[in-house]
Amino acid sequence: MTDRYAALLEQAAGHALAYLGGLAERPVKPLADDEELRGLLGGSLPQAPGDPAEALEMLVKAVERGLAPSGNGRYYGYVVGGTLPVAMAADWLTSAWDQNCIVHDGSPATAVAEEVCAAWLLDLLDLPRGASVAFTPACTHAELLCLAAARHKVLADRGWDVASQGLREAPPVRVLANADTHSAVLRCLQVLGLGGSIEYLATDDEARIRPNALQRALEAHAGVPLIVCGQVGEINTGGIDRLAELCERTHEAGGWVHLDAAIGMWAAASPRLRGGVLAGIERADSWAADAHKWLNTPYDCGVAFIADSTAHRAAVPLTADYLNTDDGRRHPAQWGLEISRRSRVFPLWAALRTLGRSGVAELVDHCCANARLFAGLLADEQDVEVVNEVSLNQVLVRFHPQVSCNTGEGAGAAADAHTAKVAALFRERGQGWASSSQWRGQTVLRLCLINWATTEHDVRRAAASLLDCHRTLVR
Repeated sequence: MTDRYAALLEQAAGHALAYLGGLAERPVKPLADDEELRGLLGGSLPQAPGDPAEALEMLVKAVERGLAPSGNGRYYGYVVGGTLPVAMAADWLTSAWDQNCIVHDGSPATAVAEEVCAAWLLDLLDLPRGASVAFTPACTHAELLCLAAARHKVLADRGWDVASQGLREAPPVRVLANADTHSAVLRCLQVLGLGGSIEYLATDDEARIRPNALQRALEAHAGVPLIVCGQVGEINTGGIDRLAELCERTHEAGGWVHLDAAIGMWAAASPRLRGGVLAGIERADSWAADAHKWLNTPYDCGVAFIADSTAHRAAVPLTADYLNTDDGRRHPAQWGLEISRRSRVFPLWAALRTLGRSGVAELVDHCCANARLFAGLLADEQDVEVVNEVSLNQVLVRFHPQVSCNTGEGAGAAADAHTAKVAALFRERGQGWASSSQWRGQTVLRLCLINWATTEHDVRRAAASLLDCHRTLVR
């Protein structure tokens, strides 16, 4: 049986190492368009079995042409981290071990590794040690778990068990959300039947809830079941709500605070940030995070932290005659939404064991320093505007043409058009990659510095290319 695996795994390893070895100098963009990829991957389904080695070669030939090389240190698109080498190696082994971790008996190693990682993370991030932790496919699933627990708790406090009684005739739940809340949070609220209950709280230029907006909202309709959604690291600006004030005022009103911390949760490992913009983060009731963002584990590994473990379990009940889950051990399926799943915790364990407390802090601080460097290099150029306060690892930049075109458009529209052209040329040249976005009605280029592999040289090289694109288009 081993022979069936050996040659294929060696073949795969050779291709993987060749890809990783060429990543630094590969153009930072896909090399094929969809038509080419359909030609390489498509055609009719074969009528009979084929040679596995040949199929693997065909897959590599096709897929590598269409990859977004996000592991490159000059890829700054969306919020996409790289993968730590040890976490990648552990992920390969996870596939080889092929565990289905429904209950403890299905994979004792998975259950224990989850216990260990949960304790490590609560200690690293200084969250309540009694909080429960679930390892999810993505941060969206973590948001859903957290908000399901929040919905259960605020209704249970009014004598209503939503798991057994449903939502029909339930007391209405009031949801207050940061006006710049990520779409993943909104999707989860809609799935939970709370979409019509959302009231948006006004935010400032860094996407932080305005204190007076929060206060006015809490004073209205007091006493109803209440969930307040804040954020730690807004997707564009990296802005962080005023966490201590948010938690204190919400708790005074009897509400539950959920924090979308997909990016910023890991910043709590940095003493510099923990004592500053993240002060008070531990006072929330739930937190959703993405390990495959700043912690640089492979996809997929979201993490849900819920301070009230009883509400967590009650919100996602699991009973089945064939499952023995009443023995006091950890059963992974009791804490998440999936029943069957892979052991995604092993790469996370490897990353945490390798980095340690100071290594995670250094990774966070390194990325923030790269963001400040990138922002500084751009801000030194005439007619280049860094739009946000670079408090974490996000940089928003806007490019202004030196001379307005005689087209009747205003300066704002001209800057929108010019910024879009600069972004497109930057991506086409392949010296770096970043995604365009809209912020406060303006077109911006968003740079996310979140990859462990990004060096100062990478930042300077990408910034030089970006500025050259701006200058070329101005000329």
